[in-house]
Amino acid sequence: KAANGREAGGVVVHYDPVQALAAIDAHRPAVLACLVLALGFSFVYFLIAVRMALRQKVYVEPFLGASVFFWHDLSFAANWPVWQSEYGGHWGLAMWSIGLCGTVALEAVLIWQFIRYGHEEIMPSATRPQFAALTIAGVLGVGAMWWLVKETLDDPLFFVTFAITAIWSTPFHTGIMLRRRNTLGQSVAMNASVVVIFAAVSAALMIAVPAFRSPPYYAFLAVFLLWPIVNIAM
Repeated sequence: KAANGREAGGVVVHYDPVQALAAIDAHRPAVLACLVLALGFSFVYFLIAVRMALRQKVYVEPFLGASVFFWHDLSFAANWPVWQSEYGGHWGLAMWSIGLCGTVALEAVLIWQFIRYGHEEIMPSATRPQFAALTIAGVLGVGAMWWLVKETLDDPLFFVTFAITAIWSTPFHTGIMLRRRNTLGQSVAMNASVVVIFAAVSAALMIAVPAFRSPPYYAFLAVFLLWPIVNIAM
C-alpha cells in the first residue's frame, strides 16, 4: 500500500500509525485546537440531548446513534493499555481516552432515556421491562456489529471511525423529525455542534493522514457538513 492510501483498486484510507502520530506531533498546536473543539462540542451535544429529553419527556438521541457512540467511545477508552504500550502514551490518544470516559457515561444516560421515553412512543403495547430488555439486547447486538466492523477495518488509531461517528446520528435525526412530524427532541445547537465536531475532526485527520485529503473524503465532508444544516432548516 502506498503511504497516501492509493491502491490499484482505488483510494482507501490507510495509514501508518507511527507516521500519523509523528505528523500530529509536528503540528501539535493546530491538532490540539481541533481536538479540544471536537471534544468540547461533543459534551455540548450530549448535555443538550440529556437536558432536552428530561424537559420534553421524549428520547432525543436515536437508538442506533447512542449505541454506536457508546461502543465506539468505550472501546477507544478501553484501549488505554495499547496506547501506553505500543504508542508510548501519546498525548492525543491519552487526551481522547480520558475525555471519552465522560462521553460514555452520558451515552449510557441517553440509552436509559431511550428506554424511559421511547417505550410509549415506539412500543406502547409492550411493558416497560419488555421494552428495556429488547433495548439492552439491541445495544448488545450493535456491540457485536461494532466489534466485527472495527476488527475488519485497518484503522488502529480509530481515525476512520471517528470521522464516521462524528456524523453518525445526523440522518437518524432527520428520520425522527419526519416520523414525529414535529421538532420535538431536535435542537439547532446540537446540529451546529455536529458541524463543529465534524469539521474539527476532519481537519485533524487531514493533518495526520494524506489519505483523508482525497476526493472521496472531500465528498463525504461536504455532504455531512451540509446535512446538519438541512436538519436545522427543517
